[in-house]
Amino acid sequence: MAQQRLAKKLLLIGWDAADWQIIQPLLEQGLMPNMQRVINNGVRGDIATIKPVLSPMLWNSIATGKRPDKHGILSFMEPDPDHQYVRPSTSTSRKVKAIWNILSQNDLTSQVIAWFAGHPAEPIRGCCVSEYFQKTVDDFDKPLPIKPGTFHPPELETELAPFRIHPAKLDGGTIETFVPNAAKINQEKDDRLGALAHILAETASVHAAATYLLKNKPWDFAAVYCLAIDHFSHGFMPYHPPRRDIISNEDFDLYKDVVNGAYRWHDMMLGQLLDLAGPETVVVIVSDHGFYSDHRRPEYISKEPAGAAVCHRPFGIICMSGPGIRKGGRIDGASILDVTPTLLTLFGLPVGQDMDGKVLLQAFEKPPALEWINSWEDIPGNAGMHPPEKRQDPLEAQEAINQLVALGYIAPLEEDKEKAVRHTILERQANLAMVYADGGKFAEAISLLETLVLELPNRIRLNLLLAQCYRHVGRRREAQWIVEGVLVPYPLTPFALLQLAGGPQDC
Repeated sequence: MAQQRLAKKLLLIGWDAADWQIIQPLLEQGLMPNMQRVINNGVRGDIATIKPVLSPMLWNSIATGKRPDKHGILSFMEPDPDHQYVRPSTSTSRKVKAIWNILSQNDLTSQVIAWFAGHPAEPIRGCCVSEYFQKTVDDFDKPLPIKPGTFHPPELETELAPFRIHPAKLDGGTIETFVPNAAKINQEKDDRLGALAHILAETASVHAAATYLLKNKPWDFAAVYCLAIDHFSHGFMPYHPPRRDIISNEDFDLYKDVVNGAYRWHDMMLGQLLDLAGPETVVVIVSDHGFYSDHRRPEYISKEPAGAAVCHRPFGIICMSGPGIRKGGRIDGASILDVTPTLLTLFGLPVGQDMDGKVLLQAFEKPPALEWINSWEDIPGNAGMHPPEKRQDPLEAQEAINQLVALGYIAPLEEDKEKAVRHTILERQANLAMVYADGGKFAEAISLLETLVLELPNRIRLNLLLAQCYRHVGRRREAQWIVEGVLVPYPLTPFALLQLAGGPQDC
């Protein structure tokens, strides 16, 4: 089945929300030398996200080459198989093979570290560490628990558990690297340093596990996911220069350096990963979306579910270097859906015709001959995937839910479990409608939206999306009625309407 293998080894690094608009000025100042090293030896470009711009959906599209309607991760949350409670989306809910499952079936060894919606760890050929590995606890006095299902193989727990870093163990000098005047902050009134400590500890834990595995375990492919830039940006981008009138001088002076410091720290970690990978490895750095850092930073974040996603810019980063990759120049027209087809081609494996992305041929020094397969889902054998009914403990789920609420990605759940399950189902259906619309499946989107807007009549975004879908299928009168119905009770500016509808790129 395999053609010529171009990559002896391949390292995929995921930086959630990384954006060239922050990186480029740092490159020009010589402050991200390791990213510059990758750029000098390869190609770079923007990478377009897909909608809705929600990380669990996007990172599973990156790992599969398929839109969420195919891979099955439709939200941060999902009902459990019996619809008795709500839990964060899990690896058991992904309906299709990720790149590491395909590689397992082709006798290639993978290391997968902290991938979004990757718990429980999948029994792949190689090692898998779920995103529960690095999770901290709110109480600084409590120890870090080990969740069942965090490691594959299970004996990795003994090796990796000592590498987890408790936020209470971070010294003042580490915090002051990001907030030089941290000692002046009254932490009883300002909890932002505590949030910073959690991000730093979790990120350092992921990096420690990744460096250990790359150094000590065999691998053909490694995927390391880091969510810190997204969390740094949600917490501290409001204070990033230039200062806006809504930000006090005091807050600006305290926190203005945090975002740049986060990117420089990632560059330091990148340097270690590059050294461990070696020159024979193809390196791919990718983000799922960008993050507004200029005058387009929103001053108001909607209370709608996942309202914080309004901060996400529709273009992230992609950068590739190594054997077989063209040196110099740009990649144009890349989408997050193109990552897995390109990785398969680097390994000399055919691309699934049911994948929604394409191979980024412009990244190659010599464009390879492409091979295709109807679907990798048709290939029998052990791919290292869990059975869908695999359970998750409700207490573990609740702890993860609390973190998502704190980040603003989801609203607090209803105490009534039945209502919470129903609410989660509706959110997943709303996201699926957005997926259909983004993929040009307007009839399917309309079918869902016509029901959803009756049950959620005050959800402006859904009403406007239905109007857009009507317009795309020629039902302009219905589209006009909806827009007029939104404008009358909600006298919104044109810019606000565009934001609610998903941004100017939709219009």
